[in-house]
Amino acid sequence: LYQKLIAANMKVVAKKRKLASPKTKPVAAALPAATNQAESVDNSSLDKAIVDCVTRRLRSTVRIRPLPNRCRLADLYALCPSAVAARLPWNRARCRHKGVAFLEFANPEIAAKHAAVLQGSRALGGARELATSIPPVQPDSISASQYNTRRVVVSSLEGRIAASQLLELAPGAQRVRFPEAGAGAGRGRHAPNVAVITFADARQALDAVLSCQGAVVGGGKTSWMLEKIPGKPKPKHLVDRRTLVLTGVNKAMTDSRLLLALPRCTKLERRGSGVAVAAYETEAACAADLAAWPAAAEDPDWPTVTYGHRKVASSNDSEMQRSGTKSRLIVANLLQGTKKSTLLKFLADNGLKAKRLSMASDGRLALINFETATAASAARIQLLRGSAKLAGEDKLRVAYSLDQLVPMTGRKKTVGTSRPRKSASSKAVAAS
Repeated sequence: LYQKLIAANMKVVAKKRKLASPKTKPVAAALPAATNQAESVDNSSLDKAIVDCVTRRLRSTVRIRPLPNRCRLADLYALCPSAVAARLPWNRARCRHKGVAFLEFANPEIAAKHAAVLQGSRALGGARELATSIPPVQPDSISASQYNTRRVVVSSLEGRIAASQLLELAPGAQRVRFPEAGAGAGRGRHAPNVAVITFADARQALDAVLSCQGAVVGGGKTSWMLEKIPGKPKPKHLVDRRTLVLTGVNKAMTDSRLLLALPRCTKLERRGSGVAVAAYETEAACAADLAAWPAAAEDPDWPTVTYGHRKVASSNDSEMQRSGTKSRLIVANLLQGTKKSTLLKFLADNGLKAKRLSMASDGRLALINFETATAASAARIQLLRGSAKLAGEDKLRVAYSLDQLVPMTGRKKTVGTSRPRKSASSKAVAAS
């Protein structure tokens, strides 16, 4: 109620100022060209100042995780008294923090020192060690267009804060809004509050961020930053316009009946759980069957049809998949009782180093991981050449992990496994 009264009072004052100000005709058309050039230079310098401010802030921020459940802002300031401000993201649904905190320092050098000191420590009393990191900032990844330059987000507000307290610190502010004020008791009594301040222009907002960072409001330090415009989410899947997905296909629905409803379909596959996938050669044929489907869907027993999806295949994913399949070797038919040290010594003698080595209990099967696919290929050649020293009764076999090992003819036992021993009771039962 108090905040509503303040807002109403601010509206009345604004109306009085508007009525008291003399009405002047716009003179923008009469401005000379030199004034427009000066404004463009001023805007470019302002954009550069915003980018420098944001870049310095990101390089001076240390992320700490995981946090204990009872961690509060006071604990973070007690951990790092030299921190200019601290941010504790809050999960309103669970009435607790999100397990991560951000400590903001005066410059990147102090932030790097504190990150090195806190790395691996248990200063907050949690069961797990703290992991610190400073997000890498690319020079071309930040621009002024990514931020709403007239709005400033003030976080880490503790207790009940009035809008007048923030207006005293920011003289050019026009409006103060508390987005989480209506959260009620579900937010939790230890939850830090957030305020959004709107300014008349971007210069006043930037000056407020630079001057008010770390200001004490309501007994605690606050963090001031420009409001970031939420970007478009990256699509994890793309629509496949050559595939139709049918859901709700019952067992009584035969394939021939579905093909009659989808005359342009080239392939129909049932996936179970009432799902079928129809493939097409062209997008036009797929769109024609999808457009004609509602006419056949008058019967409620007919399934629903939508376009299929395919996963976005990035270059990093393909590279990781290729390195993962070609950097792991399976070595079979080793000598009975071969130890890890024997294989590691053999690889070291040939100038190779394994990242991880796992062996079966009988020592006849080994799984070797390498850093790169090149090292795995070289190790495969050396293992095949030195098979006389490592092989048992059968020929040594070396293959990549996803390659299928074709079973040898005439072999009764499975490679890398031993036949379980029979106990005395099982022998007696077999004899009876």
